[in-house]
Amino acid sequence: MPKRTIPVWGDRETKNRILDSATELFALNGFASISMNDIAKTVGIKAAAIYYHYECKEALLEEIISRFEIGFRHYLEWLSSENKKAESLEELMDNMFNEEFLYVLDPRGCLGTLLVLKEQHNNESARRCVFELLYDYSIQSLQSDFDRLIEKGIIPQSDTKTLATVFMFFVLAGNNMRICEYKGEEPPMDCVKTYTDVKKLFTAMLMQGN
Repeated sequence: MPKRTIPVWGDRETKNRILDSATELFALNGFASISMNDIAKTVGIKAAAIYYHYECKEALLEEIISRFEIGFRHYLEWLSSENKKAESLEELMDNMFNEEFLYVLDPRGCLGTLLVLKEQHNNESARRCVFELLYDYSIQSLQSDFDRLIEKGIIPQSDTKTLATVFMFFVLAGNNMRICEYKGEEPPMDCVKTYTDVKKLFTAMLMQGN
């Protein structure tokens, strides 16, 4: 399987090329293992050009995390607007697994997720992003979507927080599969089969709650 490359998206000024390359290098190799010289070599510039934009490697990481957070919040806002239109559990889940939006065409999103998860024990911004955004905010948003289906009578009364938490687990697992594809590796699970199994699991959980 060929390795995916980060596509041209928006402007390609030096600063954005630095951010894209640093995101990939930090996510795949770990923040501590990568130097400014490594990033400069990947971008094809001198290290001094990076210091023109960022006073240190930590400042570069902070901007990467901030950019990821903005993108992920945008995804959740899109997802919430689409889920408000859902008239069935299947529609809701199809929205959640929408491949055109889930960073499949823009690997920076899944690389950003991997990066904050990796660095959450070393960086306060990454830790806040994981707990406040990937866990608390995401689960609360998804819980509201499930609650709306209950109010419409589409699904039975259920523990919607558990449903949302289980779903976020699969979102993060799916992110790992996309990382494998990006690196040109065979994913450990088949994406289509996994999606089918998730729908079966959710159906079973809802039947138990009925």
